[in-house]
Amino acid sequence: MSDRIPAVEAYRDAIVKGPADTVAAYLADDVVVETNFGHAEGVPEALALLAEPRAAGLLAAGAHWQEPVAVGDAVTVVAELPATAPFSGIEFVFTFAGDKIARVEQQTLPAAPLRPGALQLTDEIKSAVDGALDNQTPMLIAYSDDRGEIHMSFRGTVQAHSDTALAVWARDPGGGLPRHIAARPAVTLFYHDPATRTTYTFYGRARVEDEPAARAAIFENSHPRERQMDFRRRGVAIVVDLDKVEGRGPEGRVLMGRS
Repeated sequence: MSDRIPAVEAYRDAIVKGPADTVAAYLADDVVVETNFGHAEGVPEALALLAEPRAAGLLAAGAHWQEPVAVGDAVTVVAELPATAPFSGIEFVFTFAGDKIARVEQQTLPAAPLRPGALQLTDEIKSAVDGALDNQTPMLIAYSDDRGEIHMSFRGTVQAHSDTALAVWARDPGGGLPRHIAARPAVTLFYHDPATRTTYTFYGRARVEDEPAARAAIFENSHPRERQMDFRRRGVAIVVDLDKVEGRGPEGRVLMGRS
């Protein structure tokens, strides 16, 4: 295997450090590269795929490279990623024709389960929720009716209510959400911002909030456009006491649970 280690190391360095063409001498003319992010045949296409930024971004964030393992004409090496990464690692399988790389299979590996932390919404999560409408990423809420059917709708009034709760102002007091949560309080809320690859899913129990001061605060903390749509305050204030939050933010994966 020793004569193939330089080829494997050159391929690794071409992804992590660049430039891609530094590995060209180790590639067979008809090399095939399969990755989660694309397919390439031939050296020019393979070098172009090597420059794909998503794999490089993952590997640049503190990857630990295991020792290569040779089996027949194949060499396998795994780059382990930090626990906060969306994957546990990336596996590379190199198949050789002589001393040239003939085929590369580059596969992301599922992330290991996270150990849940205490449920306490961070400032980062609260800011995402409160700014969702202005960010053009309004949040979805899902609830079930008395037949067990799931209903989903975008809500522009979702807001951080406390460290362990969200709130919603529902303009229509006779709407499905306020009508059904007394008997079926379980709800799920979803936030996704593709620009920052941020996703949060919130699981909790919804209840109507009738206390005057809390009701007024939920209305006042709603987006101005939403307040104007119900300026006579005929709607219903709903609090969602959270049981679990999971997803991924700019700082990595998130899993919180109520103890």
